[in-house]
Amino acid sequence: MALVSGAAASLTLAAHYPLAPAVMATLVLAGWAAFFAWPRLWLLVVPALLPIIGLMPWTGWITFEEMDILVLAVAAGGYARLAWPVRDGVPGLSGVSVLAWLLALLFAASTLVAVCRGFSDAGGFSFGWFQGYLEPMNSVRLGKSILLALLVLPLWQSAFRQQPERAQRLLAWGLMLGLAGAALATVWERAAFTGLLNFSTDYRTTALFWEMHVGGAALDGFLALTVPFALRELMLARTPTRWGLAVTVLALGAYACLTTFSRGVYLAVPIGAAVFMGLHARQIKLLAPSPTTGYVQAGQADTGMYLGAALLLVIGFAAGAAWMFQTSGYRGMAALLGTVVLMLPLAQVLRRFKPGQWLAGMALGLVLVLLAGAVGWLLPKGAYVAWGLAAVLTAAMLWLGRRATPAASMAGPMAFGGFLATVAAGALVANHWGDAAGLLHAAPALLAVLAVSLVAGARRKPLWPQALRWQATMTCTLGMVAAVVGVMDGGAYMDNRFSTGEQDLGVRLAHWRLGRDMLRTPADWWLGKGMGRFPANYFLLGDPEQHPGDYRLKHEDGNTFLTLTGGLHVLGWGEMLRVSQRVAPPGSSALVTARVQADKDVQLHFEVCEKHLLYNGGCMLAESIVKGLPGVWQNLRVPLKGGAVSRGNWYAPRLLAFSMAMASSGGVANLADVALTGADGRELLTNGDFSAGMAHWFFSSDRYHMPWHIKSLYMDVLFDQGLVGLALWGLLLAGALWRTSLGGARRHSLAPALAASLSGFAVVGLFDSLVDVPRVAWLFYLLVLVAWTLPRQPQAPAAARHRQRGSVASLAALALLCLMSGLPGNARAGALEPAPQVIHVGAHQTTKTIAEAARLARAGATIDVDSGTYAGDVAVWTKDNLTLRAVGGRVLLLADGAAAEGKAIWVVRAHGMRVDGFDFEGAAVPDRNGAGIRLDDPTHNPLATTMTAPVPREAPSLPE
Repeated sequence: MALVSGAAASLTLAAHYPLAPAVMATLVLAGWAAFFAWPRLWLLVVPALLPIIGLMPWTGWITFEEMDILVLAVAAGGYARLAWPVRDGVPGLSGVSVLAWLLALLFAASTLVAVCRGFSDAGGFSFGWFQGYLEPMNSVRLGKSILLALLVLPLWQSAFRQQPERAQRLLAWGLMLGLAGAALATVWERAAFTGLLNFSTDYRTTALFWEMHVGGAALDGFLALTVPFALRELMLARTPTRWGLAVTVLALGAYACLTTFSRGVYLAVPIGAAVFMGLHARQIKLLAPSPTTGYVQAGQADTGMYLGAALLLVIGFAAGAAWMFQTSGYRGMAALLGTVVLMLPLAQVLRRFKPGQWLAGMALGLVLVLLAGAVGWLLPKGAYVAWGLAAVLTAAMLWLGRRATPAASMAGPMAFGGFLATVAAGALVANHWGDAAGLLHAAPALLAVLAVSLVAGARRKPLWPQALRWQATMTCTLGMVAAVVGVMDGGAYMDNRFSTGEQDLGVRLAHWRLGRDMLRTPADWWLGKGMGRFPANYFLLGDPEQHPGDYRLKHEDGNTFLTLTGGLHVLGWGEMLRVSQRVAPPGSSALVTARVQADKDVQLHFEVCEKHLLYNGGCMLAESIVKGLPGVWQNLRVPLKGGAVSRGNWYAPRLLAFSMAMASSGGVANLADVALTGADGRELLTNGDFSAGMAHWFFSSDRYHMPWHIKSLYMDVLFDQGLVGLALWGLLLAGALWRTSLGGARRHSLAPALAASLSGFAVVGLFDSLVDVPRVAWLFYLLVLVAWTLPRQPQAPAAARHRQRGSVASLAALALLCLMSGLPGNARAGALEPAPQVIHVGAHQTTKTIAEAARLARAGATIDVDSGTYAGDVAVWTKDNLTLRAVGGRVLLLADGAAAEGKAIWVVRAHGMRVDGFDFEGAAVPDRNGAGIRLDDPTHNPLATTMTAPVPREAPSLPE
């Protein structure tokens, strides 16, 4: 039934698609084939396309949309594959629990009841392809989300049973790519209409979420749902490419969050990130090595160890940046950021210093500080030049110091001296921009950085990790913090938004009370007013002086026309309800013609603007008075005035929209045969006679949003579905959060991201009704159901499962044999000892470095190292009876200037160690007695290894 329903519904929607139905039908058929051939592909494709496939401003569809066609095509192809005789793989863990299905189906039943009540509240059901928010089909629009999520739930269950790791990886990647798509849309929008770095305008980003044409928080909710999955990829990335992609997506996502100017996003995303980091760190402890486990998740251990250091660095930098920004602005904050970034790798260099190197570094620093002061004094913008030169020198010396070359002997002191000059030049930058006040603010922040660097350099144990990946991640994090500080302190609009918080809360509370008072009967309270009925009830039962404008398509005596009604509230530029259509540039002039009928004198507004959704750029416009002549149609000709509008830059083209609106409060006019003629005589409108209904037309209310949303996720569910629906919805959400944070699914690798995603969504929903956006609601319900269906225990890592697959049956047989043969107690105890530990090391393994393996190894462990070159990967071995083997060829350990405890590439303080297939090269220490292996205990087995002379060479390095 699901197969037939999905196929029939997707083809029906494609056949009625307002833009090229034949093309859409072809895409649907291709989708069937693709999702049949690759049944797990939808987990990547649907979340990735979700933020960019809303084309309502071009199609005119509101009830139905491109997401519906895509999900129905997924259902058709996926269920066809499930029905196919040949199945992929063998089912593994069980999927959805009975309780999950029960709750989901009960909530779906509540939704269907609310849809029927919505039809009744609208005066009965009537079908229409282009109905708006006040008509019966709005109940269908909002009720479909949970049903579409349930439709694909068995497909998720099947994909997870067959290939759990691949299924969860595709879902996580799809969500991260969806975040990238939404963020890139915001970058285009800002570049096209405001400029990327303009944070003072009141332009709030909407990306490609057309649902925000009457306000709302569609983009906010989507960001809250997807950011944790990009953060997850950053933490779990195994290759530099994946890590770089995650960093890029997170940076774009941070920019998108900042440009929403949404206080809900500014609260929800950090809360979601904190939930993820907390659960991720706890999960590391839960999955840490124990006497009963046969595998470890070593790659995650460093994250938990250094979480505190990262938090302190972020908090400290945020405080310093905010303090300096007050007087030295972006330039002073940038200098502080660069100085902190240089401090991260410098600490490792300072820890290797001898007393003579400290003195040399200080002397060089004094000279360089004086030179920086001279440059800052003599050149017009010498402070910036001095800081740049000092920073480049420091970075170059830090890089040179990583190489074991003769020239590197002075690299450390020069790096320290350059860093001292960088700190001094940062003060010069602050003084140049903020005069004495800037210097006074900069001094404590920069001195704190210097103090931290000296403490870190003097300690034997590092204060923070020295891995390049950790430091690069921290650099990106600090950059995002700097951006937040800049927007908060440097953007006039955001400052105004926070200053009106108390006033806005009062407006919200009054709005919620109004929505509550619309529930007038016991049935309303228990079952709700009906899905999507808040806008219509606000129009009928709200404050008469605040009624919004309206539009209706009518048919009388064979004549099709559009009725425009003006709102009763104050009609400013942003408060008029506009009916619009995307158009091409009209050129230097434009002429609007139409047939108009009005019973009373009214004023009509016409415009062609550079406009995405809510906020306009340049416009050509005019207003026209229409005389009241009951029953008489008049011909209207209105030339538009103003400068020519254009697409703007090729790399960020602007969209153009023709709009018409009723500018008279409470005025009513009928319009037919609307035409827009460009300077070259071309007709620019499609369906101007409304013969195809509202195809290609859409409406918007730029700044008057309250009539269209109840502005609370929880009030929205209560209003639409009553207390019964709210209770079921709350149980679904609470159960999903419990399972992924404290319950049976908490050990699963997806659990922290799911809990963070749903938590952030719930926070945004405190002040916005998010489930009235079908795309976002579908994704929310899908993630809730995924959280409910995760298995109680995690899958072992792939390598561990591969090792254990053949051993499970053997261990079971051995246990049974022991019981049957009555072995002595000590023999039975021996049979129950934990399996020998095997750690795999390599670029594509969970454990990346040999040093990390040394920390994780237990006595008797076997460490298999993939062939290749490991640069600067030094280790101290303290466990007995270890076996280290090169796999797939020999392993070259290149000292690259590093030495364990200042002695050797390896320092061994253990018995019975065997090493096979390793080459050691480039060991050099200040005492000139460096070694490949330093044996601090003479009791050991012979080492089966080869030693090579320390010949300098360039060798490729594996990712740290």
